[in-house]
Amino acid sequence: MKPRIAYVAVVAIAGAFVVANCSSDDSNQNGTGASGTGAAGGNGTGGNGTGGNGTGGNTGGNATGGNATGGNATGGNGTGGQGGCIVTPCAGHVYQCGDCLDNETPTPDGLIDWQDPDCLGPCSNNEAGFDLLIPGGFNAPCQLDCYYDSNSGSGNDHCYWDHRCDPLEPSLVNDGCTCDPDGNGGCIPPSSADCPDPQETTCHDICGPLTPNGCDCFGCCELPAESGKYVFIGSMDPTDTFGTCTLAVMDDPLLCHPCTPVGDCLNECGHCELCLGKTELPPDCFGQGGSGGGGSGAGGSPNQQCADGVQPCGLPGQAPCSAGYYCITGCCQFLN
Repeated sequence: MKPRIAYVAVVAIAGAFVVANCSSDDSNQNGTGASGTGAAGGNGTGGNGTGGNGTGGNTGGNATGGNATGGNATGGNGTGGQGGCIVTPCAGHVYQCGDCLDNETPTPDGLIDWQDPDCLGPCSNNEAGFDLLIPGGFNAPCQLDCYYDSNSGSGNDHCYWDHRCDPLEPSLVNDGCTCDPDGNGGCIPPSSADCPDPQETTCHDICGPLTPNGCDCFGCCELPAESGKYVFIGSMDPTDTFGTCTLAVMDDPLLCHPCTPVGDCLNECGHCELCLGKTELPPDCFGQGGSGGGGSGAGGSPNQQCADGVQPCGLPGQAPCSAGYYCITGCCQFLN
């Protein structure tokens, strides 16, 4: 993420977290192996009486009872299958990218919530593309605010951008906007268009942590990752009825319309960061210990996957995010 911006996640998302919890029974009354449950798979220790038959939990933790070692399933946010996933709501609603289910149709892909590369966060109701498909999403297509929260209307989080200020975005399909042509396939923004650059500090604080690596606050993302090509992931069909941009068609400018990122709120894709459309890190990113760090994280030192103090996630061997966090392009971001 971007080094010069210190993001503080202040996003209006109410949480209700559902975690499966099981316990075991000791018929010899010599100690019970309790099920340790935790977002990162805590270690629960059961009774240690002689002859005890403590059994380990099956949803997370490493319960031990009477010298019998229990299971070591990983709990937390989505790791270890649906039994270990925490339902993550968005503004009081549970959508597909936060419901702990594989909603891919017609053929499930076996990936749930943040594990699915199409999920931009818990405020997405679409595991098959980048159109959020939520009430309030993209409800003011010309005047945008943060693309990734519970609404993408105009300015409730002090992020302001008008697509008509982008000479590229309207050149193919206006995505719901109308403007005066500039004679070069672009658009002349009206005097009412609000396109500040830089954006307000509040915009950075609220939208910054929700913005995937490789994207700006308003849904203009670098696809393919590290290609230098930017497309609007909220691109619509010619009738402005449904979204057309997906990872499968990201190279098609008729379906993923070219755009110009708003540089002040662009969260660049670092060489050793997971980004939209980039789910693996190159070998040179792994230092001693091989935990997946590397690159230039926002606000962090070089050779880090995430900023200082931010838990990395999403790679094999990395712990899942705790309750109240969501794994967004390889970093656990706090949802408030």
